[in-house]
Amino acid sequence: MRPKPLILVVDDEKSLVLIAQRVLQKEGFDVITASNGVEGLKKAQESLPDVIVLDIVMPEMNGYQVCQKLQANMNTCGIPVIFLSVKGTVDENKSPTHEGLKEINEAFNRGASDFLNKPVTARELIDTIKKALSFQQILSSG
Repeated sequence: MRPKPLILVVDDEKSLVLIAQRVLQKEGFDVITASNGVEGLKKAQESLPDVIVLDIVMPEMNGYQVCQKLQANMNTCGIPVIFLSVKGTVDENKSPTHEGLKEINEAFNRGASDFLNKPVTARELIDTIKKALSFQQILSSG
């Protein structure tokens, strides 16, 4: 068991990755990052993080493809994946649009444990990761 949970953040937006890394480290998590899907998949397989925060639209391999490969691998299939994307677009009432609902549904069909819309607040990201970690702890102790 690790002293601190390890979070893998995979996104091609460098500024978002840096902000997420700082926020999560300040909250007490260890963080590794990747700037595309291929690199993210490789780091997930090597480090077996406790949670993966994954963008959908990325070069080389999109988040859906990464998630599908993670789900197909015995070593990574149990890692919670939180999609973080503008693909779940919301309207002025913060409700998902029709296209957004399709993307959110696709994310869950591919194995996501949660979905956050960009832009996301630090609190939303931290709370969602903590929820995923708590759920994993329940599953592993049962």
